Amino acid sequence: MHFDLATDDPATADQRVLAAGGRRLRPTDDIPATGTPGSRVYASPAGHPFCIRPA
Repeated sequence: MHFDLATDDPATADQRVLAAGGRRLRPTDDIPATGTPGSRVYASPAGHPFCIRPA
């Protein structure tokens, strides 16, 4: 299962993910597969992938 989460403040969400032990899986803000500028792929502390994108 893979979650795509939308937020009005991706920069704050990024900081919160990293502070909680998550990590970025892609260093880019543009994920070609979704075509959504500003999307980022992360892994949870347990290694489960998810995306955060602008709302």
